[in-house]
Amino acid sequence: MQTDATMSFPEKKTILIVEDNDMNRDILHDLLSDDFNVLVASNGLIGLKMLEEHYQTLSIILLDIYMPECNGFEFLERKKTNPLFSAIPVIVMTASNTVEDEIQCLKLGASDFLSKPYNTEVMKNRIRSIIHLRETSSFLNRLEKDSLTGLLSKEFFLHQMQNLLIRNPDESYDLLCSDVESFRRMNDRYGTAKCDAFLSYLAGRLSEKLPDLVLAGRLGVDVFAFLIKHQEAEWAEALLKNIVEDNQPSGIQLKYGLVPAVDHSLAPLTLINHAASAIKEIKGHYNTSIAIFDEAFQEKQLRIQLIEEGMLEGLKNKEFQVYYQPKHNVKNDTIVGAEALVRWVHPKLGFIGPNVFIPLFEQNGFITELDFYVWEEVCCEIRRCLDIGFAIVPISVNVSRMDFDTPNLAERLINLVDKYKIDHSLFHIELTESMCVDNLDYIAATCEKLHDAGFVIELDDFGSGYSSLSSIVLLNVDVMKLDVSLVHNASETKNYSLLRYAILLAESMKLETIAEGVEVEEQAMALRVLGCDYIQGYYYSKPLNRDDFEPYLLEYESQKGEDYFNRIF
Repeated sequence: MQTDATMSFPEKKTILIVEDNDMNRDILHDLLSDDFNVLVASNGLIGLKMLEEHYQTLSIILLDIYMPECNGFEFLERKKTNPLFSAIPVIVMTASNTVEDEIQCLKLGASDFLSKPYNTEVMKNRIRSIIHLRETSSFLNRLEKDSLTGLLSKEFFLHQMQNLLIRNPDESYDLLCSDVESFRRMNDRYGTAKCDAFLSYLAGRLSEKLPDLVLAGRLGVDVFAFLIKHQEAEWAEALLKNIVEDNQPSGIQLKYGLVPAVDHSLAPLTLINHAASAIKEIKGHYNTSIAIFDEAFQEKQLRIQLIEEGMLEGLKNKEFQVYYQPKHNVKNDTIVGAEALVRWVHPKLGFIGPNVFIPLFEQNGFITELDFYVWEEVCCEIRRCLDIGFAIVPISVNVSRMDFDTPNLAERLINLVDKYKIDHSLFHIELTESMCVDNLDYIAATCEKLHDAGFVIELDDFGSGYSSLSSIVLLNVDVMKLDVSLVHNASETKNYSLLRYAILLAESMKLETIAEGVEVEEQAMALRVLGCDYIQGYYYSKPLNRDDFEPYLLEYESQKGEDYFNRIF
């Protein structure tokens, strides 16, 4: 016979009681505390918080329906949205006994009902029965496997991963997630049957080849997750590059996100989101198949978060500053214009270049607000110079593709410039070739209105890869800006033929040319010989803030011809 010291008892299961009535809550606690570990919450909101804190150990929830702040229906609805909570059964406690309430609760995931007042033995037996059902293999087996791939279901993968991380705090794991690029398009092209066969093959192939595989799950239609024992650095890229050999439809690309040495304190969903963030970074990158969520990636993500969180406040506080890069006549060195460029002096991150924040703003749509801000700042600068009798040159501003989604863009630009009583010829519009790929007719119609109103239209980045003669003609541009790559490639290879042809093309179309990115005298001299009209780049000047730009103008004012500052392109 075992003594009290050595006798083992079955572990008590944990129950969460969510009940707003103090008396009912105390009665339930007293009735159940001998057989179960009992947690109590006085309303639905507290219950949800306790569910988040104790879901790993909870066996069942007893839930009242009618409560203030967050009733039982809302509790079930919110519980349902988190897959980590989905396997925890709920017994609804009710005094109403209405069929409508029961149907609604069942739809929201309730497992059973208890009528008030409670019968102690009935209640305890129902609780034990449901807990046992949850823990039996027959119940879990219906949830754990994905029928197509044989991998664990999303819910079961998350549950098992959480348990592994809790039970093995000293073990190091890597999390790898895979995603099929453009799977919907692949489905349309090859059909569901062939794509399902490929997914099944891919799941098996990865499960077979991944080293020290611990868990494998299917998180979405074409998204898999694999938990493996931690491997040496750079193991994944070498292995995954050629892991899919057969049965792969042509043109398919696989993307992988790797979270090495996962943090055990983080929830599985958080870790999976980290892997998904890494995959998102390489979407559309043809030659890149894997991204690693490491410290550098986290710092980048934090930087992006700070940028996006601060953009509205930054605009309000005028943290965005306009810089002006001069344009010079290549023949006589006089300054003939400038391009407005935006910089951001962030209160925490310091000086941020446009190559960092412009792509983000183009993705989230904030670029339009920023562009309108820059345009108004340019108008203020031109007006200021005119008011103090200061010589001024035309300033060109960039217009983003998303700006053309603004209703009546041409009218808004015209009204803005007219508000400051500025001659339209002093305000140049720069378009990039890449924006002309979509909806060219609408963009052309907008540009025609601006051109007819006296604005000068410049086509930026000519030669960057999107060149189209039809778009140049349709947009009725005045100036062709030669992309920096044309200048640098010609300088490096000593072959100026492409630059020459681009300049001859512009001359044949009666367009003036500006070469960007001119840095050294050799480039400037070559462009002069080739017949380029204007130069922009560090050879003359870096972009200048207003306080430096105005003295720069004064310095060159003495070199202007009689009608220099009245000239427009």
